[in-house]
Amino acid sequence: MNHTRSYPSVTRRWYRSVEHECPQCGRRLQQAMTLTRRTVITLQAVIRLIHAGFRCPDPQCPGHQRTYRSPVADALALPGFTFGLDIVLLVGRLRLGKHQTVDEVHEAVQERLAPLGVTISRREILYLFEAYCTLLRASSEVKEDQEWLSQVKKNGGIIVSVDGIQPDKGNETIYLVRDALTGRVLAAEQVTSSETEVMKALLAPVVALGVPVLGTITDAQESELQAVEQLWPEVPHQVCQFHALREASRPGFNADRKIKTAMRKQLQPKVRELRKQLKRQLPEVPPAEVEQLSVLDDYALGVLTALNFDGTLPFQYPAAAAAAALEEVEASLQQLEKRGCRKPAGGPESGPPQGHCRRAGRLGEVPGAGQAHAPVGAGCRAHPGRRLGASRRGGEQ
Repeated sequence: MNHTRSYPSVTRRWYRSVEHECPQCGRRLQQAMTLTRRTVITLQAVIRLIHAGFRCPDPQCPGHQRTYRSPVADALALPGFTFGLDIVLLVGRLRLGKHQTVDEVHEAVQERLAPLGVTISRREILYLFEAYCTLLRASSEVKEDQEWLSQVKKNGGIIVSVDGIQPDKGNETIYLVRDALTGRVLAAEQVTSSETEVMKALLAPVVALGVPVLGTITDAQESELQAVEQLWPEVPHQVCQFHALREASRPGFNADRKIKTAMRKQLQPKVRELRKQLKRQLPEVPPAEVEQLSVLDDYALGVLTALNFDGTLPFQYPAAAAAAALEEVEASLQQLEKRGCRKPAGGPESGPPQGHCRRAGRLGEVPGAGQAHAPVGAGCRAHPGRRLGASRRGGEQ
């Protein structure tokens, strides 16, 4: 029986086509289907994605049966693969470019995936290397793919999408050329230069297909823009929206990351000192209080996890995410204080003994940390801090 794998931190994303209007009749495209719903593991994150397909809603439109896809979603991973395309390219570069053995490649990839809490088998490395070799053969097999050519004829042509993927900064870039309507890889090339003539040579096999080109999608890189303009001067062009949003949000993202770094420098040493105090207290307290101190430690771990969240462009800002997580910790601690250290009017004392609440209060007095959250009650077994620690990226770093 197969079981769904769980990961320490998962990013959820929804993708749609970059086209919003039908190029044939101008009507607004509508979601017609879910193309894929799966988990993809990249070098940066574990992503649970939904890839939506859009169509023209007018049954009389010549392009009604044409399905528009997201080139960004297609670029994450090959069809049927859990591990992302960036990992496929990394395996190929290490195996062919660095001449490493399969075991060396396996060890290197394991090391890169460790911060995500992900493991990969040696057999999977062999599968990924085979996929890499298949990519490099893709352009030579397109002309013989009659099923794909039939779909192109039905769509009225192709939309050429150019995407450059760099497994590691400073190394060769793998350029993939796809048909954005079908997701088919038309060409793949590993290059050390991104000049216009190199881009034109990369696109030459696509030109040689002789099929109508309905549009082109590229990054904002000047050489890519010039290449598609020279090869298809009359064809509409669009910069990939994801890349445009990423670059537009970069200044704000960088400013937000500086704030998160300042937060971590200020809070991380104090929280680590608190955890050391908790660990020193554990052997000294009665068994009934051990679980309570473990709850407090879970809260401290949740704070450290929030402070280590890196964020990703264009929308996941690290300081904003860390602040939201810390507010959850604060609200939960305040709830515990109310539930664990109060006396009902005219009734017996509820929650744990007051001595325990005083002990929790002293534990909060980290040197130099002030009195924020000092008196913490621990009479509640439900501790959102444990959930917070599991829902963010990693643990203490």
